[in-house]
Amino acid sequence: MTKYLTTLKLALVFILVASTLGCNEDDFLTYSPRGSYSVQNFYQTETQIEAAVNGIYPTLRGLYNGALWQTVEFRSDNTTFIPNPNDRGSVGTEEIDYFVLTSSSGVHNNIWAPCYKGISNANYVINLIEPVPFQTEENKRAKEAEARFLRAFYYYILTQSFGDVVKITEIIESEDDAGEILARRRVPREEIVNEVIIPDLDFAMSNLPASWPSLDQGRATKAAAQMLLAKVYFADLNYGEAIPLLDSIVVSGQYMLNPDYRSVFGPGNRLDPEIIFSNQFSVTANQGAGWFLSFLPYQSGTNITEGIFVSTSASKNMPTQDLINTYEAGDKRFEASVAYYDEDPNSAENELIPYCGKYVFPPVTNGGSDLNFPVFRYADVLLMLAEALVETQGGLPDKAFEYLNTLRVRADLPLYFPGNPNPDLDISSTEDLRQAIQKERRLELAFENHRWWDLRRYGTLQEVMSSHGEEQKALQDYLDDFPEAYTNIRDLLAIPFGQVNQYGYRQNEGWE
Repeated sequence: MTKYLTTLKLALVFILVASTLGCNEDDFLTYSPRGSYSVQNFYQTETQIEAAVNGIYPTLRGLYNGALWQTVEFRSDNTTFIPNPNDRGSVGTEEIDYFVLTSSSGVHNNIWAPCYKGISNANYVINLIEPVPFQTEENKRAKEAEARFLRAFYYYILTQSFGDVVKITEIIESEDDAGEILARRRVPREEIVNEVIIPDLDFAMSNLPASWPSLDQGRATKAAAQMLLAKVYFADLNYGEAIPLLDSIVVSGQYMLNPDYRSVFGPGNRLDPEIIFSNQFSVTANQGAGWFLSFLPYQSGTNITEGIFVSTSASKNMPTQDLINTYEAGDKRFEASVAYYDEDPNSAENELIPYCGKYVFPPVTNGGSDLNFPVFRYADVLLMLAEALVETQGGLPDKAFEYLNTLRVRADLPLYFPGNPNPDLDISSTEDLRQAIQKERRLELAFENHRWWDLRRYGTLQEVMSSHGEEQKALQDYLDDFPEAYTNIRDLLAIPFGQVNQYGYRQNEGWE
């Protein structure tokens, strides 16, 4: 881990070259090299390639810290916000939650631009690595595999967020090249999946190691590539192709559930056997985690963090009452995920404020917290397998119950089974089992940026979100000032207005 983060800091020196296709607010492609390095004098040694590969990771971390929780979790029925009447600086974020965005809202570009930056950085490595001498061919292929895994990941996020996107797999060396690429149309999502994502992940699975030395935790592994490809297949409801990938992770014996759900998310999760792939943070490397501070009540000051002040524009990504009500009594995942803040303990009338406590491990200093964000974990593998078995076999597969109940045992909850005298736990049909899996998935993975894409896959997104909107309007009187709230629930994000205006890209349905 230390070696990995140190090398990441070194990579920032070289990333000026790797970002030759870098992004800004108005343009996601620029072609002129910056800094003292160029394509001709940088990608020449194994050390330089490793630095360039390390430089592809931070953009993914940034996406999970910001735009992804805003669009995949916050936009869903899992979370909401509490406005601070004395600080209206985060109205743009609040508008995400109740669906009054326009195509010029910043959140769209906050996914589009970083993803293309990550893709361009990966393209440099993929296109220039071949003639570079390495001590071993195995390590050369592993470095290329990391770059391909990350390029596939950025394209996965793009296609999940926008559907059809622009395909770029080469590097740009001239103004003419840049203009040619910018003039390309958006290609069908299926083309991106079949011609870029799947080939990249096939290469990654064949060339990534099963594990890295402990100092290199945080790098992509074979299981991470298998998990990402399974996610891609799930997005297309192609469950049959996903099952062997997920089975392979299980039979490898490399991963297992941590008996203590809470500790999976804490500072001790560096080598947690449940985590397959994570975004790395380290206070000692001046890269501490702090994304979760905006999830805390803005009224809390230092009372929750026991250190740093919570921003007056916080209170975002807070659990909805519907999510809270979905947990069963005694569910240990509730204790680990949802906390309550008492603004005035001396007042009998003061209401407790629920917030996401999943990532809060005080004290939190100005340097942030020393924990990682789990992007893929073993619990998700079990839930995906249970879902895939039901959707491919129908009926009541024994293995689906086994995977589902393994998580129930850890949560200290009674088991699902046919004929259970508790009607809430009785599974007598395929639809009962399907609903149970969806419920467990929501609770197990709450606040981990899965919910919106899950609802899309279930085919219930519009129904669930419309019902959520009605509930929120009944609970949150400040929405009276926004009669348009929840009236235009669009599945895909808008192609950023600047991109459409400058390059003529077709806009997604429902956006102007």
